[in-house]
Amino acid sequence: MWHHDHEFVEINYVSEGTGFQYIEEQFLPVAKGDLFFLPIGVSHVFRPSHAGPDSGQLIVYNCLFDGSHSQSLKSFFAKDAEMLRFIFARYPEQAWLHCKDKDGSFQRIFNTLFEENRVKRPDSNDVMQAELVKLLLLIRRSKENDLAVDGGTSRFGEDALESVLNLLRREPVNSVRMRDLAAMAGFSERQFRRRFAARTGMSYTDYVNKLRVEICCDLLLATNEKIAAIARLAGYEDIKHFNRLFKRITGQTPRQFRSMHAARDGVRGQKETRGNSVQKEN
Repeated sequence: MWHHDHEFVEINYVSEGTGFQYIEEQFLPVAKGDLFFLPIGVSHVFRPSHAGPDSGQLIVYNCLFDGSHSQSLKSFFAKDAEMLRFIFARYPEQAWLHCKDKDGSFQRIFNTLFEENRVKRPDSNDVMQAELVKLLLLIRRSKENDLAVDGGTSRFGEDALESVLNLLRREPVNSVRMRDLAAMAGFSERQFRRRFAARTGMSYTDYVNKLRVEICCDLLLATNEKIAAIARLAGYEDIKHFNRLFKRITGQTPRQFRSMHAARDGVRGQKETRGNSVQKEN
């Protein structure tokens, strides 16, 4: 498969196997049950996990629609401006979306679409049109009506933000562009900034710095590494900037933090040793 973009809406469903999807310079692992809604203008490509005849298959259904299907959808959703914007807005005005098939509903729809397209019965186009409408409604339902750029907070928005926060907590040192995280959560950058700040009480940059400084605190107490080396491990090359940032967040310089906690742990260790001696004697 070649990396490409297109002038039609595309919905991908991973029916079997594992692999990767490259979307707008993002690299995402995929497996059975992953569904992607790709608006007009998105650049993407699928790759299997391993190349070669014995590596297993990555089977992906592709649902593409434009032309007559688009006109029918415009008629069906004529009174639903939000759905029309979702379907027909171009990227990046409309973000691409990722859903998981939790109960097999997406799989059943794609099986029907594939079969109807294969056999070409007299009413196949009508059946496929009905299944496409159902698919779009299920995608929106899975995202809990959180498609409007300035919409209110919903459970989907909270879940998407929690996924982003979990990613940052796991890998705070790795540099992830905010626009990529916004797209991952299905938000515009402006909406992402607003919701991120409302959820965490701080900006994206401040939150990442807080996580990185927490890692440095652990390393300062658990190792004898030099402060400059610890700063580099946390992603800071400028030691002066790191020292200022560390003091702003903790109220102490890295050296003061290490010294104070080392002294406190030493006192605590002496008390615990005396306590253990008494217990042994008893």
